[in-house]
Amino acid sequence: MRRSWYLVLVLTSVTVAVVAVFAAAIATGAVPCGVVSTQPTCEVALVPGPTEDTLGLVEIGGATTYPSAGRLLLTTVAVRDGLDLGTWWEARRSPTVDTVPRSTVYPNDQDREETSAQNALLMEDSQVTAALAALDAAGYDVTGAASGAEVAAVEADAVTDELVVGDVLVAVDGTGVTDAQSAVELVGAAAPGTDAELTVRDAEGRTRTVAVTYGANPEDGSRAYVGVLLRSAIDLPIDVTIDAGVIGGPSAGLMFALGVVDLLGEEDLTGGAVVAGTGTITLDGRIGPVGGVRQKLAAASSRDGTDDPATVFLVPRANLAEARSASLEGELLLIPVDDLAGALDALADLREGRDPAEAFALR
Repeated sequence: MRRSWYLVLVLTSVTVAVVAVFAAAIATGAVPCGVVSTQPTCEVALVPGPTEDTLGLVEIGGATTYPSAGRLLLTTVAVRDGLDLGTWWEARRSPTVDTVPRSTVYPNDQDREETSAQNALLMEDSQVTAALAALDAAGYDVTGAASGAEVAAVEADAVTDELVVGDVLVAVDGTGVTDAQSAVELVGAAAPGTDAELTVRDAEGRTRTVAVTYGANPEDGSRAYVGVLLRSAIDLPIDVTIDAGVIGGPSAGLMFALGVVDLLGEEDLTGGAVVAGTGTITLDGRIGPVGGVRQKLAAASSRDGTDDPATVFLVPRANLAEARSASLEGELLLIPVDDLAGALDALADLREGRDPAEAFALR
């Protein structure tokens, strides 16, 4: 009997020791992510980031602008990297924080600097696209303002050396390209290994054709890849400057567009309210989904700052299900939107004392 108890005690001690060693290995990052993906060194934490009033970020020249009594807040997500076991466990238990594989934020082993540079380019493109969509909504003639996708950088693994910075892609296999998004969609719809002809305009205005064979996208091997970073070539009819500072990415497009429309219009879009939101935007005003919606909603409702929190939040319809699960400090009127026109109609309803269609209170 004593031998049996002794055996149990020995086995238990061995098990505890093995678990302790394994836990220590995970805590120090000694276990590869391919073996255990859910561990501190293999994940980052997405936390509510700062909000910024786009009305204070937009400057317009060559047109009369008007003040607003309210605010139009862009919302952001901050990334916490280099988690230790304690901060990782705390993040996984928080209702306003999500932990995600590090590769989703830093694909292909990119470092912070590389990712920040790409996000800055996306933000720049989002700003000019938002400005054009807003000017169109405000009644300006924007015909021909978007003329292609300019090569901003060439990756080391590009499939051709015939594309250089400053070239403007104007067609893919004969289909016209208006901006960076349309170029990405045309290339992305093809399969790797496909031959294609890219029509390009150089800095002198001369047009040439570049024959390429698409590679495989490093982030999605089923999609075609050229290996250049693009920004939209857009010539606006008036001067619109947006200074977002260090904020990167394309998800503030909707709020930038609303900021431009508000400044150009005599009527105050906000009606004096604090309106927050998120969403990418296309040249024709379509609103696209974004990441980190739960964190953005939490940031908009936060009462930690000196300014009043938002009372209204505009969310892309594709993110509506995720938005419903957000944890808030207060109550927000959540409004799903499909396009800029719908967002403007929803704000008009609010100014006139009506709840927009499909709007509901989120607590």
